Amino acid sequence: MLSGLFKSKEEKIREQIEEHLKNGMAQLQDKFFNKAMMEFDKAMGLNRDEVYPRLVDELSDAARSGQLEAALAIGLNLLKSNNKDYELANKLGNYARELGNYNQATGLYKASLKVKKNYQMAFYNLAAAMAKVDIYDEAIRSALSIFDDIESYVYPDYLGDEKLIKHMTDNICERKARTIKEQVQILMIQKEEKEMNGQAVEATDIELEIKELKKAEKEALPEDFIKEFEYIIKQEPDNKSHIYNMALYALSHRMVKKALETFKSLSASEFEYLELLQAIGYAHLGKLEGSINIVNKLLGENEFNRYNNVNLGLMYKKAGKQFLSVKYLIKTASLLDKSGGIYSMKDLIKLAYQRYREGKLRAALVYFQIAASEVENPKIWEMIGAIYISQKKYDDAVLAYRSMQKIDPTAKGADDKLREIHDHYCGVASKLLEERKFKPSATFYEKALGVLRLPDTIKEAAVVYKQLKDTEREQELTEEWRLLIEAEKAKEQEVERQKIILSGKSFLKKKNYLKAITNFESAFRMKVDKNVFLQLSALYKALKKHGELQSLVDRWEKMLEHQEKLQRYEKDKEREKNR
Repeated sequence: MLSGLFKSKEEKIREQIEEHLKNGMAQLQDKFFNKAMMEFDKAMGLNRDEVYPRLVDELSDAARSGQLEAALAIGLNLLKSNNKDYELANKLGNYARELGNYNQATGLYKASLKVKKNYQMAFYNLAAAMAKVDIYDEAIRSALSIFDDIESYVYPDYLGDEKLIKHMTDNICERKARTIKEQVQILMIQKEEKEMNGQAVEATDIELEIKELKKAEKEALPEDFIKEFEYIIKQEPDNKSHIYNMALYALSHRMVKKALETFKSLSASEFEYLELLQAIGYAHLGKLEGSINIVNKLLGENEFNRYNNVNLGLMYKKAGKQFLSVKYLIKTASLLDKSGGIYSMKDLIKLAYQRYREGKLRAALVYFQIAASEVENPKIWEMIGAIYISQKKYDDAVLAYRSMQKIDPTAKGADDKLREIHDHYCGVASKLLEERKFKPSATFYEKALGVLRLPDTIKEAAVVYKQLKDTEREQELTEEWRLLIEAEKAKEQEVERQKIILSGKSFLKKKNYLKAITNFESAFRMKVDKNVFLQLSALYKALKKHGELQSLVDRWEKMLEHQEKLQRYEKDKEREKNR
């Protein structure tokens, strides 16, 4: 009897577990994740040993099927039950990061590291989360490997000649060859004389000297380059690019004091990477903290700059701050992957234009889109729009030109292109209307209105909806057309009114008061305007026209009363419309 009683109790608990798990899974399906977690929590409270492995299986199934929100909800229940599972915390951090919840991901990675401080996977994932980079686990180490061989820093390219160093090397070696040839000829004569005089040892020394000279003939030393740069600068003293290139060369070859001294003659407003290069110079001198502060400031101005990110990561590495080093290096790796290994945004945009000229529109579009995601430049969006038009992707082109307008509201190129797309949609819609294909015609008119809401287009669209017997939409468009026409008329009238006011002021200045009054009265009748009312009041008072003044005041009061009634009517109408 007792065993039966205990069995009944176990069955009852099992049934409750099943009910909670069933309810939890149902809540997951409906995306009520908090409610699902509460159900799983209740099930876990009844029998952890039974429920835990079942939830582990459910988590795996959810993750495999891409239901990351469900997997995260299940996993958080498991973690609550076993907060020492650092691998699970790391895995859940990845799910949260994939869902775009970087704060939650950061908390989960920290929870993992709290249990196991040296757990490298969570360490790297935490750095990636802090950098808002979507690279995970072992892939992070792989991505960081591109920086393994960098012993110093990553320097930007020289300005001007893309093969500057090669051309300088050729010039230096050619000049050296001429000088050394002359020296070798003299030494050969000396060597022969020594041999003839039986001075074999001296002759051998001269032969070794000749070999060293011939070897030096093919070498261009750093000092040779500096001399070459100084010669070029002397030839073109106004070209500061040569000074910049010499300083860059000196810095990259550890002539730090020479580089920093040279940089002083340049301006950061003229040279994009000047401040970064100066910071690298200070870092070479052991002033890492100051250098790090400078580069952090530069990143505050442009977080996507690849040279700043990579060099900040390398500075932190030299300072022994591994986490911060990984954070900025993994961000650089992600940015370089995005740009195909290109560090310079100018080079990326240059390549985009090159691909566009070559007719490789898909490649050009990719590069322009990368640039648009990192810098605000209306010209880039204009190019994106042009590519979309070439591909007949008009909806995407509209979005591109809208982005262009957002950056530069005065961009006429965007206005012209939007009108062009609008007219294209109208042309298609009109042709379909002629063919009595009313529904597709309405679709294209709506597309046109999505670009520009012009009165003629609205009126034509209303005609189509009349044919479709869609009275509600027809009336909406007709009312919108009416309001636009009224607004246009009001705008024209206001322009005319301002001309009349200006004329009145001109007459007033000339003390032609009667003509001034005539103009101000005309303007007053056109619109409620307190300034015009006060101007007329002052004139009538000055001229002691008391009857005209009283008439003006009476008219002003009636105008205000009418205006208030009209405003109340419009408000009531709007409320009625929104019911």
